[in-house]
Amino acid sequence: MPAEEDNALDEPIAATVESLGSKGDGIAYIGGEKLHVPFALPGDTVAFQKRGQRTEFVELIKASPHRIPAICRHFGACGGCVAQHIDRSYYLDWKRSLVLSQLARVQIETPAPAIQEYALATRRRAAFHAKKLGAEVRLGFKASGSHEIIDIEECPILHPKISATLPIIRQALSRYQPPGIELEIQLTAAANGLDCAMSGAGMSVKQRGSLAESLAGNFIRYSWNGESFFGHGSPFVNFAGVPVPLPPNSFLQAVEDCENDMASFIVNAIRKTNKKGVVCDLFSGLGAFTFPCAKERSVTAYEGSSASVDALNSGFRKAQKLKPVQAIRRDLFRNPLSPIELNKFAAIILDPPREGAEAQCKAIAASKAPIAVSISCNAATFARDAAILASGGFQLSDLTLFDQFKFSAHIEIGAVFKR
Repeated sequence: MPAEEDNALDEPIAATVESLGSKGDGIAYIGGEKLHVPFALPGDTVAFQKRGQRTEFVELIKASPHRIPAICRHFGACGGCVAQHIDRSYYLDWKRSLVLSQLARVQIETPAPAIQEYALATRRRAAFHAKKLGAEVRLGFKASGSHEIIDIEECPILHPKISATLPIIRQALSRYQPPGIELEIQLTAAANGLDCAMSGAGMSVKQRGSLAESLAGNFIRYSWNGESFFGHGSPFVNFAGVPVPLPPNSFLQAVEDCENDMASFIVNAIRKTNKKGVVCDLFSGLGAFTFPCAKERSVTAYEGSSASVDALNSGFRKAQKLKPVQAIRRDLFRNPLSPIELNKFAAIILDPPREGAEAQCKAIAASKAPIAVSISCNAATFARDAAILASGGFQLSDLTLFDQFKFSAHIEIGAVFKR
């Protein structure tokens, strides 16, 4: 039957890996066919099997000179990390290539950028999956290319407060989670405690209530599908010393030190511009970059989430020694600021989600703005948007990378565009 044929494993094949793909997989060629081998490195000779359209690693025959021991026992099963087995120098070159190759595609050349690195055990936000199979609760991350949940006993990248609460959650789920029901659990280490946001379907009101009650002493706030069950306080985060409320499921940079480095990158770039006046912060979120800038300049922030706008304005009302800040709710995808609106600003900050800001960048390119400072989490959409800005006379004058998601195929990009 077709479904069974797709899942059948072919006989193992041996090949030498030639390059490293953008998702961290090794690329080998068999009879002219390009194959992506997970967890394989250039210089490795590996045995692998094909299962339909997928390729599965079987055995390492000869190790690449770039291969090092992984630091986590779950590596290779858990899909959270793809690059624990790569030596640091080659790893950083690969991360640079993820961005430089996309810029080259749109004919933008730049020197190899610096990369800011971050310590282990600093990730303050993570999303887990949980499912009860019989009496066993699996709580962890999905396997690579699969819906299977890998039960996590350790994770070297997580903040210790998050790691410490996983056994507590697992025990509560073993009592109240019905078999076969899958939940998503987002944990955040806020400035004043842990926040737990669960979501899913198939649990009764009584089961949800019992689960919440069993967890009550461990979190400052617990919510289910966006509805708070209890709150011993209001979680908040600090931006440039300003405490800002943390709405459920709102965006937050995963590593606080990385967020601070990004803010410094932006502030330093704006500080060098000759034009004085108000700064425009587009896709401002909770104000991670708004408040650091407001120490020196007035800021008008635009954000599509009303909860985030309310939190930003709330933080500003309680702040001291800042320049004026105004946060405005606006869907910048459907209703980007026009060139005329942008002309009144001395500098523009741009921090869109993964899909980038194509329409907004077209308006920036058509405006008279002298400088735009961009933070991006997607190399492909960043390059597209950079090309749009270049068509409007902007030049890429500074590029810095931030390795916020260590051992992953993601890289954060900081870029300064000037006229």
